[in-house]
Amino acid sequence: MSTEFEGKSGVYFLFSRLFREAPDPSLLNKIESFFEATDLADKVEEIVVEYTSLFVAPGEYSIPPYESFYCDALTIDASTADSPYFQPLCMPTGMKGFIYGSSARAVGKIYQEGGFELDPNFHDLPDHIACELEFVGRLYEKGKREAARNFLKNHLGRWAFNFLNNLEKQDRSVFYQRVAKSLGNFLKFECASESKFVKAF
Repeated sequence: MSTEFEGKSGVYFLFSRLFREAPDPSLLNKIESFFEATDLADKVEEIVVEYTSLFVAPGEYSIPPYESFYCDALTIDASTADSPYFQPLCMPTGMKGFIYGSSARAVGKIYQEGGFELDPNFHDLPDHIACELEFVGRLYEKGKREAARNFLKNHLGRWAFNFLNNLEKQDRSVFYQRVAKSLGNFLKFECASESKFVKAF
């Protein structure tokens, strides 16, 4: 594996780890300089609470970390309904904001086709930000640049910026604001460099 791919995969793995579960003191010590923060390890309990309120517990602070939430629409087939209260003309054409839509199933299939499977200890959906980031990192780790670029274009790049923008705007966690800004900058660079690569050929 080239040094370029090794560096990229490491960045994807770091961000994946930060969204998979609340960081422990050891990880926070290692990343303080990266996020231009001090004494992060002293704030571990605070960051655990912030992680839970942002990504785990439903409520006013929740920011869903799923592709399907941002990209898929729930549609209702009203063509066979026979009720004066269920009129096809009144039904919405598609409602966003639902999880485990077609995107989740699509990325799960892509993982399998690529020879990967979800860790049984990870009890979440395949289109979770942590899974998608780790998958791109694994592809780079194996030197599969084309597959990584395709996944970034067709999946992660379609929705991650909306998610990160919401995360950056929230005022519950300064730590995750910094994480969102750093990941957003990294992905913008990745998308820009990949589009230049495509134009060159």
